[in-house]
Amino acid sequence: MLAESFATIVGLLGQYRSEKGSQAQLEFNDFMEWLAKANHTEIKDLLELNTQATIHIKALLNQDHRIFKEKLDKIDAAITAFASTIEGFDVLAREIHPDASLSAQAINILEQFQASGATKVLEIKMMGGTIYQFLEVSGGLEISEQRFVDDDLNTLVEYGLLRHDYNSKGDNIYIFTRAASRLVGDKNS
Repeated sequence: MLAESFATIVGLLGQYRSEKGSQAQLEFNDFMEWLAKANHTEIKDLLELNTQATIHIKALLNQDHRIFKEKLDKIDAAITAFASTIEGFDVLAREIHPDASLSAQAINILEQFQASGATKVLEIKMMGGTIYQFLEVSGGLEISEQRFVDDDLNTLVEYGLLRHDYNSKGDNIYIFTRAASRLVGDKNS
């Protein structure tokens, strides 16, 4: 149940920090009282039963306000990007946070990985352009917007949907992650 409440807890932490402003340190007990007063007793009860979650929340409450805000912004962008791939939430995600949504090409790159069964793609720069060759299976990525492929690949790496590495020649290799497989595999659910 605690795992299912992650987004709720993060949202409540953000709201609590926002209400308290940039106070240097915020106390965990004050946060718990705030949860009770705000009628979030179920979340409060869940947190009281999970010592590890309590330790991490205490650490988050003691972080500098600016650093905490940056982390919340990163989580917001990642959640928006994931939501932009799910029918019914895609339009809302693009309207609320257009810069964080995954492009159609970025989603298509993940879908091509999933469909091919490949785990890695090698970027090969040639005179006529760049191709992306799967390493373990035949074929490669079909790129519709070559102009924006670097942006899409970097976004997918930033959100943990691809990992980036180099081969022995220094060429880029992009590695498909489990998170990406779950995202595009469950996207129509």
